[in-house]
Amino acid sequence: MSAALEVCAAVIICRGRLLLATRRPGGYLAGSWEFPGGKVRPGETLADCIARELQEELALTVEQASLLFSCSHADTGRRICLHFMHCEIPCGQSALPREGQQAAWFSAGALPALSWVPADALAIEHIRCGRWQGPEDSGDDPGLPRLADLERTRELQQWLNRK
Repeated sequence: MSAALEVCAAVIICRGRLLLATRRPGGYLAGSWEFPGGKVRPGETLADCIARELQEELALTVEQASLLFSCSHADTGRRICLHFMHCEIPCGQSALPREGQQAAWFSAGALPALSWVPADALAIEHIRCGRWQGPEDSGDDPGLPRLADLERTRELQQWLNRK
């Protein structure tokens, strides 16, 4: 089996709202909502990847990025390792989609009504319900998120459970 495709996804919450973007028109799962991000290039760090992707796709400047959790899944026959990154941006900065997609800020209560990319929806449901693995766990369930930052992941869990 070939190596997993490494992908980063930005988790950005400003003023109590979460930034999401749709998939580009005409592509796979077009119009579905997801955490903005993209593929890691060879030799690129996860933090560099998410900063580059947010600048290219949404004209956003990342001030700080760190790994929250990662999870693996198979999509269209390929194994994908999805790295969810806690990102800080200037809260007044506007997302300006450059690739035909939409971007918007959502309250926690608005998330269930969205048409999600399945992998993002599953990962967030696991976090919301507290189903995850610590870094020391054996990895019996590769579909469960593997935490890198317990404190920030718990903050995300609390935010997701707001009504």
